[in-house]
This record gives sequence, structure tokens and C-alpha cells, in this order.
Amino acid sequence: MGLLWFVAGAVVAAALGLARSRKVRIVAAVLGIATAVAAVVRLVLDVRAGVPGLDTPVLAVGAVGVAIGLFDATSWRIRPAGVLVALVVLAAGVAAPFVADRAATASTTQGVPNLTSEPVAEKPGGRQWSWQPPADVSAMVAAGHGVVVAAADGSVTALDGLDGSRDWSYARPGARVHALLASADRRTVVAAFASKTDSSNDLVVVLDADTGTARFDRVVPSVLVETGEILVGTKTLTIRDDAYAGFDLRTGDELWRWSAPAGCLNPYTLPAQARTVVLAALECGRSAGLVALDEVTGHERWRHVVETTGPDDERLDLSPATTTDGAVVWLRLVGRAAADGSVLNGLFDTETGRLLAQPDATRWVRTDVGPIPVIEQEKTSAEALDPGTGTTYPIDLGACPVRSADATTPHTYLRACQDTGRDLTLLVQGFDGSAPTSRVVRMDGSGSLSDLRLVPAPGAIVLARSTSGGTPAPVVGFPS
Repeated sequence: MGLLWFVAGAVVAAALGLARSRKVRIVAAVLGIATAVAAVVRLVLDVRAGVPGLDTPVLAVGAVGVAIGLFDATSWRIRPAGVLVALVVLAAGVAAPFVADRAATASTTQGVPNLTSEPVAEKPGGRQWSWQPPADVSAMVAAGHGVVVAAADGSVTALDGLDGSRDWSYARPGARVHALLASADRRTVVAAFASKTDSSNDLVVVLDADTGTARFDRVVPSVLVETGEILVGTKTLTIRDDAYAGFDLRTGDELWRWSAPAGCLNPYTLPAQARTVVLAALECGRSAGLVALDEVTGHERWRHVVETTGPDDERLDLSPATTTDGAVVWLRLVGRAAADGSVLNGLFDTETGRLLAQPDATRWVRTDVGPIPVIEQEKTSAEALDPGTGTTYPIDLGACPVRSADATTPHTYLRACQDTGRDLTLLVQGFDGSAPTSRVVRMDGSGSLSDLRLVPAPGAIVLARSTSGGTPAPVVGFPS
């Protein structure tokens, strides 16, 4: 039953309750009680689903208040008892969303903040730790003092990279974690929780990566989470809907709002998360490119645009993609011809807009592997590219021909292969020219749709397996 039906039922019951006819008042009482019971049941179900929201608790209290008021609603005359009941209902309505949200949440925070953390591990060391998740792992990001792991039971848990111990946890039992993001400085974690019965909205919760304390939350359309329109900077949470809106990562206050200027369009592009800027595609007539907005003010910091020369009806695709540390963006403009000398395929510094490198247009640049992009040629050859120096490092694909997952650090390439579902081989290749080394990693577990996650994190190289059903595989870490 939709929320509007609860409102309509309560309003109709209240109106009928003022009638002089006893039969009409009986009908009103029955309708009011039925609406109140249905609203309370809906509230209980929403709490059990982990995302009660704001509307349902208020409507449940209001419906109960109407049902109570109908027992003495024979005229419009104001009575002291009626005023008292109204005040109680009003107070309960104000408190209801907070009480319902607290009932839907289970959290354990880190009491004393520790702002210092280990550097991101370059390669696995000799020690190993493992942590058994409460349910199948659905996501994992590097944040805080190690990794933050999302599980299918609606929980988010922070693990210390050095020993795998739990730092904090935040859970909404009954919900599912639709997305898990971390800021480039690894100080903030954003988790989007979705109801398993209502796919229209998600609850986006912003957590302190050090302590696990919830700073604020916002209800957003689920489609924005699904399409990656939630971006995390170092100081701002940006949500793109009909415009870009920046929210303070500490308080949740809206700081700015930006949309394309008159005569221009903001075409859809895949999300590209940077450090201290928000990257937005811009198309103004025959000019097209990327504009970088300061994450705190929303003001333009730099832009890269080219003049296209092809027919206006030709399709133009702008594809920005950033490295995991948000420092470099790979921008491609495909479709229309452009003026001579235009940079249609380049790596840019996200802070300044400076052109760092121009890869071969026939090759694919993978920025999602880490701070060092990997350039591939139809998966037959690959090399790592240092954007700061332009130096390339050949990757030995023969040592691990079929990858399950891979990642880069500033000085190392890591690749998981020969995954049997129970164990796998982890290949480590340094950018110093040394020969690759490998080790076998045991990751027992069962279930279908296995998806391996390899994350260089503060203190350790961490692996996790996402499955569906069966016994969850452990999260395994190798301190550096």
C-alpha cells in the first residue's frame, strides 16, 4: 500500500468522524483503526528492511493519532484533553523518524580516533590474516586503517590492515548494500542501503572511516546509485540529478549547485571520481570537453574543450575515467572530427588540467586498477604507465595469462590468476625490472557467481571473494 493511501485513509476517517450520524462515525472509526494498523505494520516492515525513511514513521504516528481522536470527535469544539492528545501526537511524530532509524541500525564505533594509518601496501609480506564475514561479501574498498567490507546481510565492517581485527561496524539488517565508496584520502566511507522490497529509493549514509561514526544520511533515487551519480571527494559529497549538487562531507549541508550554462549541455558520461574537483562533461555547440569544478565552491577550476568539425547529427561520446586515487583522468572524445591539434585522447592532472600523456588511440587505458593506469592491446600485451613521468613498464602476461583481478600501486603490479574457487595464485611484479614472484592463496568457500576483489590497502594487500549462496569465503590480508 502506497504512502498516499495512508494519508487519504486518515484524512477521510478524520472528516467522517465529525459527522452527526452515529453510523457514519462508526464507519470512520473502523476506517481510522484499519489505517492505523496498516500504517504501523508498514512501519514495522520498513524497520525490519533496514530503511524506514522519514515519511512512514510520521504517517504511522499520525494515523494512530487520528484513530485515537475519533473516539471523542463529535464536534469542532476544542477541549483540553484533545489539545493534550494533539501535543503528544505532535511530539511523537517529531521523534518517530529518529526512533525508527535507531531501531533499524546496529553499529559499533571506534571510541578514540586514530588519525595516523599505515601507508598503502606495495606488495604482500610473509604474514597472513583472515576474517570470516557474516555473509557473502558484496563490496570492498580501501579506507581508514585497512579495508571496509560490505556483506549481503546489510553490514559494513572496517578491518585493520595489519592484523585483520575489526575496527568498527555499521549495519542495517534486512537491507542490502547497493554501493560502497571511499574518498580519495580514505577518510570517508559512503554506503548506499537499499530495501529488498522497495527499489525506488536508497538511503545514502556517510561514515567516518576512522571511527565508523555516521555523519549524516540522505534519501536519493536508487537509479542515481545504480548509474554512479554519487561521487565522494575529500570534503564534498556530490550528487548528480538534474544538476550537480555538492554537500559538506561533515555536516551534509548543501554547499553549491551547478548546471550547464545557457546554450550548453551536460551530456551523460560515466562517473569519474576525483580528489578535490568534480568532473562534468560540457557540450556548447561545436565545443565539447570536460570542466572541473572546485568541490568546495562549485566554481570552475579548469576545462579542456575541443572544437568539433563533423556534422551536428554525428554522435559525440565523452568518456572520462579516473585513477583510484583521483589524481589522473583519462578523457576520450569519440564520434566527430575535430580541429587539427586537438587532444581527443589524453591523461590529465585532475587538480590543474595539465596534459600528462597521450596514449595510443588503438589501446585501452584501464584507470580502475589503481594510481598507475594499465594500457592494454586487446589483452595480448599490457604496460603500466606512470602519469607523472611518462615512463612505461611492460607487464608479463605470460606468467598469469587469465586474470581474475588485478591492481596497481605506485611501484607494483598485482595480478590474481589460476583461480579454482578454493585457491588462486597471486602474481607480484615490481616496476624496477625484477622478475615477477608468485604465491598460492587459499580462499575456501562455496557459492555461485564468484567475483574476486584485490585491494591494496593501508597495511596490507587484501583479497575477498564475492559469491551468492553457500559458505562465504574469508577475507584474506597480507601485511607488507
